[in-house]
Amino acid sequence: MRARLAACAALALVLGACTAGGAATPPGSPPASGAATPQASAAVPPPASPVASAPASPAPTAVTSWGPILDRVPASFPRYPGAADANGATSDTVTQSISTSASVSTVSGWYTGALASLGYKQTSISNPAEDGSVVAEFDGGSLAAGCRAQLTYRPMGALTFVFVLVGAACPSD
Repeated sequence: MRARLAACAALALVLGACTAGGAATPPGSPPASGAATPQASAAVPPPASPVASAPASPAPTAVTSWGPILDRVPASFPRYPGAADANGATSDTVTQSISTSASVSTVSGWYTGALASLGYKQTSISNPAEDGSVVAEFDGGSLAAGCRAQLTYRPMGALTFVFVLVGAACPSD
């Protein structure tokens, strides 16, 4: 029994000497059998915590028949001056809904210019539908691959409602 204990102690000394002698110890491995950790290993930073290294969460999105959209407009997305929130004005899922007393043509013209200044290019605008609605499509590919937006301008009484869809591929700042 004593011989076995002496052999184990000798083996531990040999292994400890190999580690202390500069042999590489995998990062995060505990020191061998109580041997002192060499000074060089103190320069290796500890692994980052999962919270610190987690990537930023993507912006919340929703899926529509038009495609995936952002749940809310980015801070940089223009808003017609003086427009009021019109939450609940449609049962469709939209990124934003607002209302204004300006005409469809005034609001659509304003958005065409405002979005162009951000890098969106209007690719189409529909003729007025039976209810007077007009739908405009915008390509925001200069902002991000696959970025696009759709704005529906719908007159309802004395108000024009604007229903905004901003594609999930667009920057969400």
